[in-house]
Amino acid sequence: MIVRNLSEVPEIEVKEVTRLGKKVPVTGCKIRWVVDPETGDEKYNHNFSFRYFVLEPGGEIPMHEHAYEEAVFMLEGSLLFSTEEETVEVGPGDSVYTYTFEPHALKNHTSAPAIFTC
Repeated sequence: MIVRNLSEVPEIEVKEVTRLGKKVPVTGCKIRWVVDPETGDEKYNHNFSFRYFVLEPGGEIPMHEHAYEEAVFMLEGSLLFSTEEETVEVGPGDSVYTYTFEPHALKNHTSAPAIFTC
């Protein structure tokens, strides 16, 4: 078993995501990799990551895709979550699930930070 407190996990600025093979800039976003492939030793089967995000007011993670499914769970604030087909507003207690390579984007359209895990 591994126990970590969020305060022990370094906060990193997210600078870019990939869209159709090209790097696209991200604004106002910080991430903490609570669990990643480097967590633990060889007895842990690292087939997932657990991340904690803060998206500042006006911050945006533009349309992007990746080779894994993603489940976002909102803790605080609200944001606009978009796919190529629709945009929805999500807030505390909401979850969003995207399939592998589904294009999606997140934008904090409010005056308060949006905090979520995925």
